Amino acid sequence: MFMAAFRGRSFSTATRLGLPLICGVVLTTGCAPKPKGMPDLAPVTGTVTMDGQPLAKASIAFVSQSGGQVSFAGTDGAGKYELRYSGRYKGAMIGENTVQISTASENPVGPEWKDPIPAKYNKKTELKADVKQGTNTFDFDLKSK
Repeated sequence: MFMAAFRGRSFSTATRLGLPLICGVVLTTGCAPKPKGMPDLAPVTGTVTMDGQPLAKASIAFVSQSGGQVSFAGTDGAGKYELRYSGRYKGAMIGENTVQISTASENPVGPEWKDPIPAKYNKKTELKADVKQGTNTFDFDLKSK
């Protein structure tokens, strides 16, 4: 459609007229304001280890003390994570967060299943993170005993 509008014109005319339009659309799309009701978020990344070794396939959740939606991530093979708040929005709510880390499971688990990650990191978590404006890095070195 873009090129059809410039059929029969020289390339320089198409470039002069079309390029600023395309750049404007790209720039304004990337800088769109956050949706109404969306809290202030900040990027959060880090690494999770257990007994000094990277903890792969773990699930990490940041639960804001002020309520709202939980931010989630899964760890990769190196134990690294990047939190996602919702859809395309990355990060966690600014302020004090309770952190829960558990074993990620692709299959349903039965009532007899016991998470190899101690409860003090998930169900009865003692982990906290104070998310600030700007980039945040929180590394967690869990102990299995």
